[in-house]
Amino acid sequence: MEKNTSCFFSNSSPNLVITCFVAFITIILVRFLYVIYRTGKPLNKRTPQQTLSTLIVLGSGGHTAEMINLLLVLQKDRFTPRFYIAAATDNMSLQKARVFENSLADS
Repeated sequence: MEKNTSCFFSNSSPNLVITCFVAFITIILVRFLYVIYRTGKPLNKRTPQQTLSTLIVLGSGGHTAEMINLLLVLQKDRFTPRFYIAAATDNMSLQKARVFENSLADS
């Protein structure tokens, strides 16, 4: 009993093989051109004057201090409104966030 170990394409006509190869190369080329086209465009159409909602996640272990330091160098008028998230048991982080927001309101 002889086993048939031939490939699918060996039983097909040469035209089918060439057609599949050309289709594969065309798909790869179209994908490549699309990626090149999209890399030259900005991801969003926001103008520099638009404000951005900002989520600030606070936490213990120095994370609150790091976030406040990052917020100090941000453009406060651009990154507004600011939303703060902290654990329900982390009152100190929420207090620091309130002090920071109050200092922005005073200046």
